[in-house]
Amino acid sequence: MKDSLPIKGQESQQARRDALCARFLSEFGPAGGDPQFAISVPLRICPLGAHSDHQGGVVTGFAIDRSIDLVESVSKVAKAEVVSLVFDQRSSVDYTHTFEKIPGDWGNYLRGTIASWRVSGRELTRGLQAVIDGRMPIGGLSSSAAVSIAYLKALAHAQEVEVSPSELVQLVSQIENGYLGLHNGILDQSVILHSQRDVLTVIDCKTNRVTATSIGSTETPWEFLVVHSGLSRQLTATPFNQRVAECRDAARELLKHSSMTVSDHPRLGDISRDVYERYEGQLADPLRKRARHFFTEAQRVQAGIAAWAAGDVARFGRLITESGNSSIVNYESGSPALVALYEILAEQPGVYGTRFCGGGFQGCSLALIDPRKRESVLAALHERYTARHPELADSYSIHICQSADAGIVEVLS
Repeated sequence: MKDSLPIKGQESQQARRDALCARFLSEFGPAGGDPQFAISVPLRICPLGAHSDHQGGVVTGFAIDRSIDLVESVSKVAKAEVVSLVFDQRSSVDYTHTFEKIPGDWGNYLRGTIASWRVSGRELTRGLQAVIDGRMPIGGLSSSAAVSIAYLKALAHAQEVEVSPSELVQLVSQIENGYLGLHNGILDQSVILHSQRDVLTVIDCKTNRVTATSIGSTETPWEFLVVHSGLSRQLTATPFNQRVAECRDAARELLKHSSMTVSDHPRLGDISRDVYERYEGQLADPLRKRARHFFTEAQRVQAGIAAWAAGDVARFGRLITESGNSSIVNYESGSPALVALYEILAEQPGVYGTRFCGGGFQGCSLALIDPRKRESVLAALHERYTARHPELADSYSIHICQSADAGIVEVLS
């Protein structure tokens, strides 16, 4: 068991890029030439609005100063070759072939990117060679959306075309919903593509409208703490899709009880709060719990936007903790390790608020903390978490993060 805190620092962007370029040359050799394109795509956190995007709700997010990084050269051969430093593997996709999803294989994101490009009717005339890396543990920070955006931008560069942010949002949805079979919404890619440092990104997932709320005047210091539980799993291998289906079933039942038209894909976001409150008691568990989470989370989102605009960091944090509790009690997400992180952090002085990240079944938890109390928070976290989960003492990690700009950086050599 580790006695020291497993705090992971952040390399400079230039250092990460230099390492990728060096690996590129070792993988593809002189024939591949020097990389011609580099991109850095930030990861994201969602403080409020959890499990709402796929229901047409309003969600919030920040990009953070951790990223997926890629360097690329263009090839005349009609295929994409990518080396992942995370998995230490190479994936190759021939444009002229059809290709099926391979369960559990990281190359599905590259295959899904090519497939979504084809579905959109775009041409594929030039290939690419690339190396990609991400130094954060996988799980809960939208690494899948960030990887998809990196691949899409690299593919667009190779074809010498521009792809707008709105087009990228839809292409990522096609990769995740259409190819990978994940029933999520547009939260991840929208936050990544629109964020500004210290500004709360707000997405109405019914209309796809994105707005920004700046923090009001405040002297309260804050920073984000991201703690990886030590466990990672693909969302398609968790109850994530089951929860989405339960939300839709809850919406269907509420619409029936209110004698409203039921569409083929009902969403809780299409139902008014009045209808929910009138017929909530007629829903059986677990549908009642899923609806309760959605509608109470909608209230927390609006209260959180107001708190952020007022500079009330403490109030914003309390709402995050309430959201985390609802995710456990009403949405019934989480794992023993994530619940332990939530409970430990929620009890620590200096933690304004805490909840799970992402789908909330494995992966990470986030906390909004007072940097003046960072040392005591981390010491208590380490002592109590490793005591409750000694089997994860050597695999969990701690990351001190700041909010960041969308920060998609393209560099042509």
